Amino acid sequence: MTISTLGILGVGHLATYTVTGLRNSGEQRPITLSPRNAEASALLAERCQCSIAANNQQVVDNSDIILLAVRPERLSELLEDLTFKPGQLVISVIAGVVLAQLRQYPALQEATLTRSLPPASVEVCAGPVPLFPANAAAEQLFGNIGKVIVLESEALFDVALAHGCLHGWSYFLVQQLIDWSVTRGMDKATARDMVVHSIGSAFELAESRPELDYGDIGNAIATPGTFTLQGIEQIKAANGLQAWNDAMDSICKQQ
Repeated sequence: MTISTLGILGVGHLATYTVTGLRNSGEQRPITLSPRNAEASALLAERCQCSIAANNQQVVDNSDIILLAVRPERLSELLEDLTFKPGQLVISVIAGVVLAQLRQYPALQEATLTRSLPPASVEVCAGPVPLFPANAAAEQLFGNIGKVIVLESEALFDVALAHGCLHGWSYFLVQQLIDWSVTRGMDKATARDMVVHSIGSAFELAESRPELDYGDIGNAIATPGTFTLQGIEQIKAANGLQAWNDAMDSICKQQ
């Protein structure tokens, strides 16, 4: 079977950790990078065995699949002078730009369009990769670097974007708990191990019992008279759990 080639239009953070993840997964397909962000392209090309095109049209011409990863405000300028092949798969990872908007551009009207939003963790081949609509080539590509989740509708990308932000917020929560542990006398390495493994092992236990909701497991642990119940009641009283819902809502309201 012929391995499809990949072209990247827009070499920023998202493209960098996507390409890095592909190479970390053992993927050896040819990858061609846009030359516009010269410093980032040169660094990624050297580190991940990619080629750099002379111009953006050459990226399109040399590739079966295009990852469209520019900022929304640059999209019109980028597409103005490009010609895509009929049926060429174009995967947009531009947050907030819907398929109907992409189809308005003459350059993309004969292309096959799909949307995705890989999280930063795909660099180490982990994390959810939302996709809409379903596309076998896109699923195969992203399946190398994460858990592909085909959404039921494009409208759910707003929710998926909030989940992408949740990924980022998680680091702040973990760091806050590490810092608290250090203030209570733990050395930093021990504090990091305790927090990371406390949270990580909760996921492992829950995923080993898919017949149970996470709340079911939490309620079985936070029984009357336990410190666990005392603590979660304090968090709820301080709006700690609802604050996470509110933050997720704030992302969806912007879309």
